[in-house]
Amino acid sequence: MCQLSKMEHKVYSARRREAIYWHLASHGVPKSLHCLRLILAEQYAINSMARLHLPPPEYASHLANPSFRHIVLLTDNVLAASVVVSSAVQNTVQPERMVFHIVTDKKTYTPMHAWFAINPIESAIVEVRGLHQYDWSEEVNIGVQDILQIQRLIRSHNYNKLEQDNFQHVGEQKRSLEALRPSVLSLLNHLRMYIPEVLF
Repeated sequence: MCQLSKMEHKVYSARRREAIYWHLASHGVPKSLHCLRLILAEQYAINSMARLHLPPPEYASHLANPSFRHIVLLTDNVLAASVVVSSAVQNTVQPERMVFHIVTDKKTYTPMHAWFAINPIESAIVEVRGLHQYDWSEEVNIGVQDILQIQRLIRSHNYNKLEQDNFQHVGEQKRSLEALRPSVLSLLNHLRMYIPEVLF
């Protein structure tokens, strides 16, 4: 009887773990976006148009020109970046005075670059750069590393708490589950305070 009870407890615990892992997976990259990224990464590899320099060399001087309006997008979402840039260009009086600095992570850099190279936004200047292309100052490196370490500790604490409860109160611990989302640990979430130092 004791053996049966232990087995039932293990099955119950495994089902709770499954619920947590399903939650984490469902908040990862949606399949449609993942497929788009793969298609764009392939285009970057085989299509020379997808590798064109952004912005074109004749507009490079505008990237740090203070007389232009500079908009920084920190994102790993290709479609969202495209919508934001297109919408801003369509809804401004002087789109030719706008410079968009799109900063993304290393894995999204090639799809993001391919998208804006293949689908150029008329009138606006668009720069796409990956985090791996920046030379970080020591101060920024230390600050970001500290923030990421704190996030990892919080994530570890929340996961350990769920594990100690044998994953029994998953529904009640929505905040703990949110802290386990992969997007919470994204470096892009922690760079907002360093934008002037990183870009200019």
